[in-house]
Amino acid sequence: MITAVKSVDTNIVCLTDLQRVLWQLGLPILDGKAVSSHKRRAKLLMLWRTLRWPLLGMTALMAFECLGRDAHRAGIVGGAVVVLAALFGWLANAHDLQWAVMDYGTYRSTAAVPAHVQAAAQALVQRGVAESQIGVEFLKDDPILFVEEGDQISASERYDLIVW
Repeated sequence: MITAVKSVDTNIVCLTDLQRVLWQLGLPILDGKAVSSHKRRAKLLMLWRTLRWPLLGMTALMAFECLGRDAHRAGIVGGAVVVLAALFGWLANAHDLQWAVMDYGTYRSTAAVPAHVQAAAQALVQRGVAESQIGVEFLKDDPILFVEEGDQISASERYDLIVW
C-alpha cells in the first residue's frame, strides 16, 4: 500500500551568527518604531526638564512688567521673553540633547549599569560576540543597549536589545 505524503511549504530563514546567539539567549530585538518613539519622548522630556525653570522665570518677569500697567514696556519685554525662550530652547536642543553612542565597556566604567543589563552583555560575550559589537546609545538617563552586526558601521545591522 502506497500512502501519499503532503509536502509542507516551509520557509527557511538563514540566521547570521549574531542572530543565532540572540535567539539562543532569548533576547528580544526591540521594534525600531518603539525605540524611535522612546527616543523622541525622552528628548522632549529632557527638553522640558531643561526649559521649565527658565520659562517660569520669564513668565514671572512678564507678569511683573504687566503689573506696572505700561503696555508699551510690557510689549517690549514680552517680545524679548519670546525671543529669549526660543533661543534658549534652540541652544538646549542643539547642544545638550544629542544622543551619544559609546561602546559598552566604556559606558560601564563611567555609569551604573543594572544587573540584568550586565548579565545580558556578559552572556553575549560568552557566546562569542565581540565586545566592540556591543554598544550603548544614551541621552543622559535613557540608555539603550544594542548590538551591531558587521565590522563597518555604515553597512552594519543594529539590534536594540534593552532600554533601561
